[in-house]
Amino acid sequence: MDKIDVVLTAVSAIILLYILWCFIEPFFLDQDKAILEKSPADDSSADSISIKKLPMVQNGLKKDTDFRFVFFSDTHAEWCPVSSKRICESIRKAHVAEPLDAVIFGGDMCSYKQGAVKGFKYLNAVSSCCKELNIPFYGVSGNHDVYVSNIPEKAGFTSLDNTHLTLTSRKTGSKAVLTGLSDTGRKNRVWHKMPELEENEPVILIVHDPDALLHFTPSTRPEFMLSGHLHGGQMKFPFRIEFCVLRRHDKLPNMGAVQGVYNIGGTTVFISRGLGCGVMPFRFLSVPEVTVVGITL
Repeated sequence: MDKIDVVLTAVSAIILLYILWCFIEPFFLDQDKAILEKSPADDSSADSISIKKLPMVQNGLKKDTDFRFVFFSDTHAEWCPVSSKRICESIRKAHVAEPLDAVIFGGDMCSYKQGAVKGFKYLNAVSSCCKELNIPFYGVSGNHDVYVSNIPEKAGFTSLDNTHLTLTSRKTGSKAVLTGLSDTGRKNRVWHKMPELEENEPVILIVHDPDALLHFTPSTRPEFMLSGHLHGGQMKFPFRIEFCVLRRHDKLPNMGAVQGVYNIGGTTVFISRGLGCGVMPFRFLSVPEVTVVGITL
């Protein structure tokens, strides 16, 4: 076997291993923890907004959090090897460790209308788990959810789309405003403004696409925001091709905010990698995740 054959064989083996791993990785699940603290106020405009990467859990941080959520997003039920049973196990484990204030779904139940039945079954299993543990289950719509009607009612969660409520911490009694924005889909998208809030408590915004933050004025940016949508890139390529080509319409990832915790214009933001796979049933270096999010007011 000459050198060219050796090289071709090696390259072919690497490509096959890469393809195999892309199919395998969606079956894994990271059960992460993120602690969000209030960021300093920032009056920068959307054109000059500052982005700072923050650690998921700060080293040496022993301060108790005021709120604890389990947050998951982007189930995309047509191809979601992470079962609802595993999510329920994560919820139970987190709740036993310390009572949860809510379980929150970040949108995109399924990729297409044909996957709605699977999506409803998945979220109803999570809803049943929350009812068993007496934990509120909230959610917002994602860009794919525009193809399916009455998702909250059929999936068993309380919608936060364009509404808000006052949430009281089970542990500390602290109060915060929990609110959400609906997603209008990627075609003819409308970016909603923040709901008008009369309460003075800190605001926790749930919105599927984190780019929504770029459409708020500095004075209306919330203290905290939980989002999904980006899948952590889903498949990471050299030179960030996944964002330059596949996600070129998404602004924040092309500005450096892809997954994890950030201070974006004075808002402390958590962006989840989500659970399922959108469009293509692959993941590479972007393991699905469900996250216990602690918030310190």
